[in-house]
Amino acid sequence: MEPDGWAVTGLDANFLGDGQARVVAGQLLGQPASVRFEPVGWTWDYGDGSSRTSASPGSTWQQLGLDEFEPTPTSHVFDEPGTHTVTLTVSYSAAYSFGGGGWVAVSGAVTAAADPITVVVGNADTVLVEHPCTVDAAAPGC
Repeated sequence: MEPDGWAVTGLDANFLGDGQARVVAGQLLGQPASVRFEPVGWTWDYGDGSSRTSASPGSTWQQLGLDEFEPTPTSHVFDEPGTHTVTLTVSYSAAYSFGGGGWVAVSGAVTAAADPITVVVGNADTVLVEHPCTVDAAAPGC
């Protein structure tokens, strides 16, 4: 997530997932058999009673060409300060191949949960200063 492990009430926190297509190969009845799993959905539970499902795992603000705290397809605004456990569940479609044949789609989806992350949400106070306080500690607002 961006920023890393913390968020500000009322501002977007950006969440990113990872889900890659995977093929599991083996033998079945002496024939080569494979199952392919492809990610098709990412469901974020933000730990505050809200959730969002996206067709994308999300991207960084930089990758999207956005400034920090701007909304993204996978961002979330926390309304209250506190500590929240955020979970991600990735949905995968499946297809199989047996005996060297083509891929055959399997109906339904398989889900896998990622490790949860803890997000500390706090309030931020802004202060107007004439100069950075590290340069002039006596400046107004320091």
